[in-house]
This record gives sequence, structure tokens and C-alpha cells, in this order.
Amino acid sequence: MPTNLRFALRSLAKSPGFTAIALVTLALGIGANTSMFSVLNALLFRTPYPDDTRLVRIYRTSPQSQTWPHSPPNFLDLRAQNTVFERVAAVGWTSFNLAEPGQPAELLRGLNVSADFFPILGVQPELGRFFTADEDRPGKNNVILISHAIWLQRFAGSPDVLGRHLRINGETVTVIGVMPERFDYPNAWTRIDAWRPIAFSDEARRERGNNYLAEVARLKPGVTLAQAQAEVSAIAARLAAEYPGQNGKTGLRLVPLARSDEFGARLTWFIAGLAGFVLLIACANLANLQFARHAARAREHAIRAALGASRARLIGGVLVESLLLSLTGGALGLLVAVWCNDAIGRRFLVYSPDGLNVPVDVRVLAFAVIVSAATGLAFGVLPAWFSSRADVTDALKQGGRGTTSGRATHRLRHALIVAEVALALVLLAGAGVMLHGLNRLLQRDQGWRPDGLVTGYINLQGHNYATDDQKRTFYDRLQAKLATIPGIDRAGFGSSLPTWNFGMSTSVMVEGRPRPAPGAEPLTEEASVSPGYFAAIGLPLVAGRDFTAEDRAGKPAVTIINETMARTFWPGENPIGKRIGNPDPTKPDWREVVGVVRDAGPVGFIFQVETRFQEYRPLAQEPTALALALRTSLAPSVLAPAVRRAVAEIDPDQPVAHIEPVLHEVSDRVSGPRLAGDLLAGFAVLGLLLAGLGIYGVISGFVVQRTNEFGIRLALGAQVNDILRLVLGRGLRLALLGSVIGLAGAWSVVRLLAAIAPGLPPADFVTIGTVTVTLLAIAAFACWLPARRATKVDPMVALRAE
Repeated sequence: MPTNLRFALRSLAKSPGFTAIALVTLALGIGANTSMFSVLNALLFRTPYPDDTRLVRIYRTSPQSQTWPHSPPNFLDLRAQNTVFERVAAVGWTSFNLAEPGQPAELLRGLNVSADFFPILGVQPELGRFFTADEDRPGKNNVILISHAIWLQRFAGSPDVLGRHLRINGETVTVIGVMPERFDYPNAWTRIDAWRPIAFSDEARRERGNNYLAEVARLKPGVTLAQAQAEVSAIAARLAAEYPGQNGKTGLRLVPLARSDEFGARLTWFIAGLAGFVLLIACANLANLQFARHAARAREHAIRAALGASRARLIGGVLVESLLLSLTGGALGLLVAVWCNDAIGRRFLVYSPDGLNVPVDVRVLAFAVIVSAATGLAFGVLPAWFSSRADVTDALKQGGRGTTSGRATHRLRHALIVAEVALALVLLAGAGVMLHGLNRLLQRDQGWRPDGLVTGYINLQGHNYATDDQKRTFYDRLQAKLATIPGIDRAGFGSSLPTWNFGMSTSVMVEGRPRPAPGAEPLTEEASVSPGYFAAIGLPLVAGRDFTAEDRAGKPAVTIINETMARTFWPGENPIGKRIGNPDPTKPDWREVVGVVRDAGPVGFIFQVETRFQEYRPLAQEPTALALALRTSLAPSVLAPAVRRAVAEIDPDQPVAHIEPVLHEVSDRVSGPRLAGDLLAGFAVLGLLLAGLGIYGVISGFVVQRTNEFGIRLALGAQVNDILRLVLGRGLRLALLGSVIGLAGAWSVVRLLAAIAPGLPPADFVTIGTVTVTLLAIAAFACWLPARRATKVDPMVALRAE
């Protein structure tokens, strides 16, 4: 064993208190950062697919949004005209109604995908095969792939599932394959149960304004992201010139698939950055501990130097000791990270009901080793350098009384304390603003009443609902059935509910106003709703009327808008009777405004919304997907069977999914922001604890070094309060200076958080002031403990020591 390593082991064994504190500090600091890197790795740096660095997500851009979907004709043109992709695939989100004989109907989460989708991702089915190009056509697409989870749940993992016929959306399809267990990728398309060919109809291939598709692609070998971006931008420009009505002012943007969840990525990076502050505070703390330790060992170093030890040898010995501590602390931190990963993954419900798998892989292990080594150097270099520069003669003259550090060392130790306080305040501000803002957001009046509202979802698919008249017949029969269920006070239907986001975005034009340039039209969020929908969700009507049974197909098109839209388009005017329509002048499809409702805010939505304009159309005029809104006093366990029976009496192939209080859905939706706030709070508490320990350590060292002086002062008539003021003053001056610097950093963090999560209410001075006062109170307590000890010094003992 090398001499320096043996010496470091003996030295640490002789100081068990220091060693224990250092290891715990390192384990917490390195563990927190390793855990956050694991989350970054799971969300942003890897996918479950091989050679994923060449996988990209393609977004359509416009002045209104940078993440718009695509239409089938635009997808087909891009696929035909590009030279930079091996393949390009289209993806459409959907649901499948699975109705097996003798089993209740079940709603499956699904994707309609083009035949290139699976080859792009580079995976193989666990059983069977993928779609062929021939099956990606209408009439040939009666095949389906199922997930590993559905294979186990519905078919007990039997290999005989291949070739089995299932009743999906009222038609017979054949199972041709089972996907691998880890095929899901929550960043891009959440947990999926089944896949079918997208099979564009001739009409869909012509409808360039029907934008609903996601696009993924695989770059050809040797093609960079920048080269591919240049080509797709040129293709977008050609399409905009050729089809200005639908593609004017739109572009194409490439993003690596692993980073396609850009909003979530920004928040994750923000939390990971603040987690780094914990490690910086830990390093500052350990550096201060090392300074104090080496000050006590100055005579030992002086003797070694007098006996011929070189400066390099002295520095090397201290660095070996620091690296040994940091690597051991890193190993303990890895255990902390594994525990944290499990706790964090189980709360990542925003991606999947099963949470998120956050493994510790080779990349995470490498990160832990690098961080541990860097931490050892960070808190070991400066103490080692200063201890090697100590004057040998002065150190030996101190004899057994020890030594005090030089002014440079004192200044550096004080600077480290100031930095710790500043970093801790930034952490506290970030956590306080996030948590307080989220609480204010959830408590804010959203315009509608979530309490007492139960929701459910029905997916009208298949030949039985191929026409709008068939859908309308189902709505009318279900409305009549629900009216007979005791305990349902109000019932309404809609294409969506304002629980997370509002609905589909669409461009509009106001009658009598100049037509905006293509791509610059006002954008509204649109939903189709039934009469009684507003009463069911508790959204008040402020002007005009609600929809009625007379607002049906064949009648004049009508619409209801929100207050923000009314104020913006017709300021100071009565919007009732005004008309809005589509931007296409050849078929504006004017809709008369018959009512105005309050703005309906999505509960807990912290990211940027594309528009504040909201438009509602009659469900009978715009038949679409169905969300149930039931205002009731019944428990979901009682209500759900009754609703399912009512639907089964109309159509036994129609499942009703997720019958639950809307507050449960809201809770699931905000689980991600809540987890972010809790992580920040945990890091803030850890940083606050480490900063308090740092102040306590420095002030304790100050008291120890000046114990004799305090005894003499007391012997000469100084009062206890004088000693308290002297010690407290030194510590609080450092804390106040750190707080002033930290306030500047806190303001920057608050502004950054506002840019990442613009949906949060703005930070208030009360939150910042509260965290500042809390930090100063902890600092004062950390100073008071050693100050109190200083007042207990016996003057006679101090005089005899002199």
C-alpha cells in the first residue's frame, strides 16, 4: 500500500468525528446529485431504442407555436422529398375499444403508426412481426400489435395469441405481434397498449389543413442534426410557397427524440442545477473543516517539513486523504441515490401509472465517480496548499498550545461561509417560490368547480359510429339513460375537460376584420360540448345563452366563447351576434356567437399555453370524442357500475374508462410539478442544514482560538453580553453578507423559474422575505451555540494558561 494512502487511513482513523461528519456530508451531497443525474439520464439522455442518437422528433413551427403537429399530405411530401433520413414515420394518438366475449369492454391507449415506425426505432417484436407497407392501406389494416403488459393481463402470456382475432372498435383484427416489455418511451408517447397501421384514406391524403400527426425519423449515417435541419427547412419553405393557405409562415424543427419533452426537460435541468448547489455547499463545508483540522495539525506538518518532507509530498498526503474521503462518500452517496431513485420513480405518475424506471447504469456510475473525485479535489486543494505554506519556525514556536491560522486562511474561510449562505438562500428561494406558487395555483379560482364533479371517457370508434348521425343518436340515448340514474344532478358531454389542457388548437378569423397573413391568424382552443355541459362543470354563463337541443346539424352554426376572447375581439362591444370563422376565405364556415362564459383555466398547468382564447361548439354540430361530466353526490364506487350499465344497454362494445372524481385526475396531473417542488424543498432543507453546520463550525473554531482572550476580557470586567455580541456579530455579519449576495442570485432563479413555468403565479416579496428570515434565524442559532459556550469560560483558567 502506498505510503500516502496508509498515512491517510491512519489520520482519518484518529479523527472519527471529522471522518463521520465528512462522510455523511459527502453521501448527502453526492447522493442528491447522482440521483438527479439518474433522472436526467432516464428522461433526457437515453431512450429504450438502439443507436438513439440518430432518432429525431420533427415539429411544425409557426408564429403561434414551436411544437405543432402535421397533416398527412405534409408528412407524405416530407417523406418523399428528403434525402437526410433513412425513414420518416407518422404517429397518431388514439384509443381502441377491446370487446372480448365474456369479458367487459376495455379502453386501450393506442397509436396509429405508419409502417416505418418500428424499423425507425430499431426494435424487434418479442413475438410475431411488424406491419408491412401493404398493411398500411385502408382495407388492409385489420392487424394489431399489443404491448407486453396487455399480453400478460388479457392473454396470460400465451404464445398462441399470434393469429388470434380480436374485436377492436367493432371490427375484427388479427394479432400479429407482441412488443418487448421495455418498448414504452414516456417522454414521447406515454404507456401504450396497442398499435395499428395508420392507413391514410384518400380524403386524408388531400386534407392539408388537418394537423394531428407527430413525426419521428432516423438520420442517415454521417448526417448531422444541423445538415438535416437545413434540408427540412428548405422543404418547409417550398411547401409554404406552394400551399400558402395551409403552410404559410410555417416551418419544420428537428429535436433529438430523447429531448423531445422540452417543457419537462427545462424543469428537470432547473432542479438538477439547484441540486448542484447542495454539492457546492457541501464542498465549502468540508473545506472549512479541513482548514480547521490542518490548523490544529500545523505543528505536525511543520515537524514533517523540518525533517525534509517536500511541499509536493505534504500537499499529496492531504489530497490523498481528501480523495479517499470523497470516493468513500461517493460510494455511500450511490446507495443514497438508489434509494432516492426508487422514491422519485414511484412518484413520476405524470408519465405512467406505474411510475418511471430510474436505473443506475454505467453512465450514472461514471458520473458518481467523476463527481466524487472532483469533490475531493474541490475541498482538498486549498486547505492542502495553505497548510504547505505554513512557516515552519512559527509553527514550532507555538509548542503544545496549537496555532492559529493566518489572515489569508481566515478570509478564505469567511468567504466560504458567505458563499454557503448565498447558495442556501438561492435554494430556499427556488423551493419557496415553486411550492408557494403551486399552492396558489391550485387554490386559485379556475372559473369552474372541480369539487363534486365526476368524469369518465368514452371512445366512439368503429363502423357503428362512422357517421355523425350515428354519434348523435348515441349521445341522445346516453343523455336519456343518465337522467334516470338517481344521484346525478347534472350531466354533460364534451370533447375534453379543462383538467389539464383545454382542447384542440385552431386558427380563426373575425368577420369584418382584415384577414391576417397566413400563419398569423388568432389561435383558439376548441371543444365541442352538449347542452348542460357548462352547468355540469360549474362554468358560469356571463352573457347570451347556452346551447339547446335546437343547435343541431342542419341548423345555423353557433358558438360560445370565453371572456378573454370577447374582450380582445370586440372591446367595449356586445359580442352576441358577432361571427367568427375559418381563415380559409373559400370556406369560412361562419359561426354566430350566442354566448360568453368565464375563462376555464386548466388546474395545475404550469407551462406556457398556446392561447388564452377558448371556443365551444355544439356537440350535435361537431360530433367527436366523448368526455362525461357528472355533477353528483354519489361515490364513484356506486356511480361507476350504474354508468357502465347505462352505456352497455346502448352498446355493450363501448367501455367507459376512468370514472373518478375530477380532483383525482387533477392530483395525477400535478404530480410532476409537486414532485419538482418536493425535490427542491428537500435540497433546500439539506442546503440550509449544511450552511448552518458550516457557520457553527467556523464560529466554534473562532471561539476555541480566542478562548483565553475571552477569559481575560471577563477577568477585566467585560460583561457576558459583550462576549455574546462579539461572537454573534462576527457570525451574523457573514450571514448578512451572504444573504445580500444570495438575494441577487434568488432573483435570477425566480426569473428563470418564471420563464420555465409561466403558469405559476409570480413570486411575491412575502415568500422571498420569509426564506431570508428563516435562513438568518438558523444562522443566528448556529452562532449562538458557540457564543454561549464562550461566555462560560473560567477567567482563572484563562489567566493561568497565559
